[in-house]
Amino acid sequence: GGGRLVGWLPIVEEDRQYSRTQSFVNFKNVVWHESFKHLLKSLALLSKTGFWVKCWDGVKRLFYPLILILSADYEEQ
Repeated sequence: GGGRLVGWLPIVEEDRQYSRTQSFVNFKNVVWHESFKHLLKSLALLSKTGFWVKCWDGVKRLFYPLILILSADYEEQ
């Protein structure tokens, strides 16, 4: 398929003092979601207007990026 990796999301390092506390879990949640929103924001306009790409065969094609699947592998809380 034509799927591509469009970004990496941050992993917040564990701190023994705060690990597994509700406030730390909430903090990690906010960091992840805000980062994902930033990534989506960077694609929002291009997904509506598209952008031209010169392909390997020399033909210019109009692409519209979209996210069909969010695949994330993260530790369970």
